[in-house]
Amino acid sequence: MGFETKPVIGGEMYEMASRFAVDAGAELAAIAEAPAQAACIGRHWNGIAELGWMATAIAEESGGAGGDLADLAALAAGAGRAALALPVAGSCGVVPTLLAGHPILADVASGAARVAVILPGAARDADGKALSAGASLDGDAVGIETPPDPTHLAVAVDGEEPALLLIPADARGIQAATYLRIDWRLAADFHFGRVAVQPEWIVARGPEVLRRANAARDIGALLTCIECVSAMGALVEQTIQYLLNRVQFGQPLATYQALRHRVADMYVEYETVRGIVARALRAAQSGDGAWQAIAFAKLRLGEAGRAVAESAIQCHGGMGMTEELPANRLCKRLMMAEFEYGNRVYHASRLLADQEA
Repeated sequence: MGFETKPVIGGEMYEMASRFAVDAGAELAAIAEAPAQAACIGRHWNGIAELGWMATAIAEESGGAGGDLADLAALAAGAGRAALALPVAGSCGVVPTLLAGHPILADVASGAARVAVILPGAARDADGKALSAGASLDGDAVGIETPPDPTHLAVAVDGEEPALLLIPADARGIQAATYLRIDWRLAADFHFGRVAVQPEWIVARGPEVLRRANAARDIGALLTCIECVSAMGALVEQTIQYLLNRVQFGQPLATYQALRHRVADMYVEYETVRGIVARALRAAQSGDGAWQAIAFAKLRLGEAGRAVAESAIQCHGGMGMTEELPANRLCKRLMMAEFEYGNRVYHASRLLADQEA
């Protein structure tokens, strides 16, 4: 008997997003060349723009749909079902939170504006220097998840006077190198070489910047957790189905006790994280201890996601290493998600500092 996942949040938006993700994943898996893969991702981006995904969390007065967190969660859960190679959490949740009230959100809602977000503490090369902003923006940020051909960069910089800047991607002094990550998502390394800050780029300064950045990181972490719970559930389901159907020495692999025990461990990890993430979603909806619940969920996701991914590859054997297998893509997505919107060390440090305060 097969195993069927139960999403953290379901409904029509979940079903729609899930169907889109499955179809997009199958199309992308059939392409071997990186340029063709990037073009395919661009077409999928246009598809979700036409469906209004980016407008979901944007207020109606700003040109959006005026949806709530439940709507965003349903999209993330559906997208995670097949590891959709698009920045759903970033473009649908983080951007509207970080740029709340800014006129560009009308273009974000329609898909005309594509914003890549760089939050405080963004990673940099060993030889690079941290971003700093004053009269000019200087420094490096690497591994930044980005939509196809971003039109703008939303850069939040910490320091003596924090600043939130919305910069045209083609501004003088910006160099970008774009590539595909192992989970087929687009990412870029940005170098800012004394980019003169224009007054019209300034969205906020001072404490308001950190408030917006923290809220944006939390919503990004929560949606990433919801997405990955769906990915974990799909991975457990596909692993069980594979073991039931794959025959070795005249009997299904599912009859081997060692494999059954490994799948049981996967299921326990999945159900544990699902409960933790569901609690974080409820906390975020009510505002009661939201950031602590989200931080704990993201912390736990890093451990559980890696464990489930490794077990799934082991259960699939050599087949688990093939790009065409949906389980392979789900595993890669779980491995990469740990580093988005704060890794285990970052969120453990936050929780520890809160306990000591």
